[in-house]
Order: sequence, then C-alpha cells, then structure tokens
Amino acid sequence: MRGLLRIEKNAGKKLRGARKRKETKLRENVAGQDFQIDTSDKRFAALLEGDDRFGIDRQDPNYKETAAMKDILAEQTKRRSKKRNRKRESGEAKIASRDSNTKENNGKDLGSLVEKLKSKVARVEKRKNKKKRTK
Repeated sequence: MRGLLRIEKNAGKKLRGARKRKETKLRENVAGQDFQIDTSDKRFAALLEGDDRFGIDRQDPNYKETAAMKDILAEQTKRRSKKRNRKRESGEAKIASRDSNTKENNGKDLGSLVEKLKSKVARVEKRKNKKKRTK
C-alpha cells in the first residue's frame, strides 16, 4: 500500500538521478498497480448506494486516497444523487395525487373526522360519569 501511495504521489513529478532510479525500481516491484475496481458489480451495491453500515470516512487516519478509492467515492456520489432525484420525483407525484384526492374526498374525510371526535367525546363523558358514581 505504501508503494502504491508513493507511486501516485510522485506520478506527476519529474525525477532525476538516483531518485528516478529508485522510483522505477519501486514501480517494478510493487504489485497491484493495474487494479481497477468494478463499480457495476452487485456485491458492492451496499457500499456504493450509501448504506450507513458501510460508509467511507475520509477523516479516519487509516483512509488512503488511492485511484480506486476516488472511483468508489465518485460512484457513491453519482448513485446517491440519482436516488435523491428519484425520491424527489416520487414525492412530487405523491403530493400531486394527495392534492387531487383531498379535493375529491374533502367532504368524506371531514365527516369521518367529526364522527371520530363525537365517539371520543362520548367515551370520555362515560368515564367521567363512572368516576362520579363510584365516589
């Protein structure tokens, strides 16, 4: 891991002399340079779709900024924004349908609400009357 991080850090630098030879030797010996994460793999769905149990904490001391980690974070951002947009669109559709239902059923809803209140008041009065009789 240290070798990969060092290679990525020095990728844009122009090295000369002994330091350049040391870096080329390091590149030859470090494994995993050609690693590419497959973000379309379903096994990573919980990680990439934002499950709270598998969050990536950039503030953690063990976090390493690698190319694969950058890909994961970019894919997470993309999927979370798609999810938010879908929720927003479905929420707008629900609000629209709810508004149309309230206009149609306003009288029915109000009548049922009145009936519920009347029954509650009757129950409360019965309890009060029972308590007065027992005293």
